[in-house]
Amino acid sequence: MTGKRRNTASRPFMRRGLKAWSLGLAAAAVLTFLFYRSALMLPALLPLAFYFAGRYERERGKKWLLETSGQLKDGLLALGASVRAGHSAENAFLDAAKELEFLYGRASRTAAAFYGVSARLRVNVPLEQAVREMAGELKVPEAVSFAEVFAAARRTGGRIDQVILKTVQTLSGRLEVREEIGTLLKGRRYEQKIMKAVPLLILVYMELTSPDYFGVLYGTVPGRIIMTVCLAVYLAAWILADRIGSIEV
Repeated sequence: MTGKRRNTASRPFMRRGLKAWSLGLAAAAVLTFLFYRSALMLPALLPLAFYFAGRYERERGKKWLLETSGQLKDGLLALGASVRAGHSAENAFLDAAKELEFLYGRASRTAAAFYGVSARLRVNVPLEQAVREMAGELKVPEAVSFAEVFAAARRTGGRIDQVILKTVQTLSGRLEVREEIGTLLKGRRYEQKIMKAVPLLILVYMELTSPDYFGVLYGTVPGRIIMTVCLAVYLAAWILADRIGSIEV
């Protein structure tokens, strides 16, 4: 039974990995055609598939982090509103889960994590442990910080409602700043993608309109050397643009 669950859980990861590798190989094949017009050069460009596959996974991870952080911010705000209304911490997590379900659906990661707190409480799991496990499921730094502060307050016998309100206020502000920075960078990243595509689009245009115009660059040894240098410069510019745009938010 455990093995079956493990196999089922690994399928989404396998699908994501397969998609990343497919896109990486496709990108390497496109560059091989545009810069060499020869399938024989594809094995030499296969290392690029590793780079593009890893880049795709990193972009997916950043996108997932921003989406989950935004949902967590709404969950924390709902949690704080419930505590402010006089509800206990246990009921506040259930209220926040219902709010997240309304906003993002029951199947969303944050709604499931908040509902998980209530489910653990029903089987007599301590609240601080349930919150810690919720943070482990979400894998967002702010969720981990909230769980640590919450557990410390429970151990020292502090006012849980006050601790929740203050922590929610601090972390939701941090998440809001991250969301704003992500929004500001989104436009720049779109511009960056367009600039990366321009050289390839020029090669495609020349291939469609005047296929023999660059023929000397594909059919002679000096031409292939020139195209190799052009490819190296293009990839160096691509990597440099990625480094400049990889601001952690």
